[in-house]
Amino acid sequence: MSIVGERRKYFKSEAKSLLRYNYPKQVFMTGTIILLTFGLNAIKTNIIKLLGLEYSFFSMPVNMFFDLTSLFLTLPLYLGIIYVNIKLFEGENISVGGMFHYFSSSANLLDCYKFITAIAARFIAFTVPFLFFGALFPLIKELFEFMFLTGVVQVDIAMICTCAVYLTAFFICVIAFMKYFASVFVFVKNPCLSVKDIFNKSAKMMKKRKFEALKLLLSFSLWILISHYLTGFLYIFFTLPYIMLSYASFLSFVLSEKGGEEFLTAAYDYIDETAREPIEPIEIEQPQIKIKRLIRGRIFDRFKRIAKIQKKQIEI
Repeated sequence: MSIVGERRKYFKSEAKSLLRYNYPKQVFMTGTIILLTFGLNAIKTNIIKLLGLEYSFFSMPVNMFFDLTSLFLTLPLYLGIIYVNIKLFEGENISVGGMFHYFSSSANLLDCYKFITAIAARFIAFTVPFLFFGALFPLIKELFEFMFLTGVVQVDIAMICTCAVYLTAFFICVIAFMKYFASVFVFVKNPCLSVKDIFNKSAKMMKKRKFEALKLLLSFSLWILISHYLTGFLYIFFTLPYIMLSYASFLSFVLSEKGGEEFLTAAYDYIDETAREPIEPIEIEQPQIKIKRLIRGRIFDRFKRIAKIQKKQIEI
């Protein structure tokens, strides 16, 4: 087994160990979210039936309202579970009330929704083009037939090539999107960071780790299929707690390799950005000649850079 495989095995074994010693708490937290989701869905269905909106134009707005309400209620709770799990890996065994951490104050909830909106916007930017292109597949076949392909075999070959390009582009975008895999972890660990800083930290943490993270996610495919199609209650009693604890274990290890807590609080990102800023030339006019010189290395330039770095650090 490769080193990556050994590490993945270690992350999952560590997650199982923590699940074993915190089983009632993990089941309660997961069960609360899933039952809340099903409860809101049942309320939505009953209201639509009660008002006779099954086949009405207003059924779509009602459905969207309850779906968005469900998301706005459950997503902070999911982040709360990750918050509890991260505390477990830090050696702090907090109560199940920790899952309501982001409902404990308006500032926490506002930060949570701001982060969720930002990550959702990036997710939509990745998925919408693929959904749009996928919906055009029947029209693409008709276009091939109309334009220049007369044989059925030629059309099928062209469609196979189109599907191959589509799937390749989709796989590349999935790998690219994995740079945001650690963003939830970074947000939970240090919610004081701006959204841009959270995504920058996440990208640095996931550098050369994207395939490893994707393999870790795919390794849960069997449990997800069993839970979804055979035993739905397994989501509450094993699958979701197992996945969330493995997520926390993997990213805790990655963070330790990056330097631990100092990586999340250091201002090196700002210093690097300031140091990379191009220095504009200045023009010094003399009686008959214009001399262009760079001010790099001069005392004025040094003070200017130091002032920028200090300003950025104060903003943190």
